Amino acid sequence: MEFWSAGMGKKNLVLGLSKTEYEVEGEGEGEEMILSGTVDSPADWNYRVTMTTGDWANILEIATSPKAAQFVVNSIRMGLILRMALSISRFCVLLATFRTMKALGVSGRNKVKEGQG
Repeated sequence: MEFWSAGMGKKNLVLGLSKTEYEVEGEGEGEEMILSGTVDSPADWNYRVTMTTGDWANILEIATSPKAAQFVVNSIRMGLILRMALSISRFCVLLATFRTMKALGVSGRNKVKEGQG
C-alpha cells in the first residue's frame, strides 16, 4: 500500500500491510483498533494508525462498492478473487459468532489472540 502527501513532493510512503501488527484498545464505544509497523520506503519510519468502528464501516462500504468490484475483477487473477471471497465469508462468520456471543452475554474478546484474523 502506498501513501502520498503534497508535503512529500514526489515521494510515496510504501507500507507493507501484511507485516502490520494490530491490537484492540479501550472498551465499548471508545474501543479502537491500533495498526502499527514500519514503513518499507523511502525510510524505516514507524507508523501508528488508529481506527474506529466508523472507519471500518467506511472501508467496508468502499470495498463492497461496484467500483471496487470492477477494479478487482479487472486487476487480479481468479485465485486471488477466490481468496478474497473466502476472507469476506470468514469475516461474516466471525461477525455472526461474536455478535451471538455478545447477545448471550458470553465475552469472547479475551479468547481472541492478537494477530489472529
